[in-house]
Amino acid sequence: METELEINSAKPETPHRQSLDEVIGCQLASNQRLVICVKEISLPAKADSRPAQTLADWTQVYEGLSDAEVDAVDQIVNNRVNLTRHLP
Repeated sequence: METELEINSAKPETPHRQSLDEVIGCQLASNQRLVICVKEISLPAKADSRPAQTLADWTQVYEGLSDAEVDAVDQIVNNRVNLTRHLP
């Protein structure tokens, strides 16, 4: 949406004139015009905070861990699963 608005400051009855003068920091002369433009800008692409994941990535979750380490992880997971059981 691109919009442009031109305000004629020569008219003393212009609505909100005092506010506009305050915004620009001075009073406009009768031969000056205030032009306000709204322009669309292209935003930089958002960097994905997480890398893409595939099923193959998840099949290697335990890669490099010993059997004892895998058992320890499984025990933690199973305890957390039980925390949500039997809720009223």
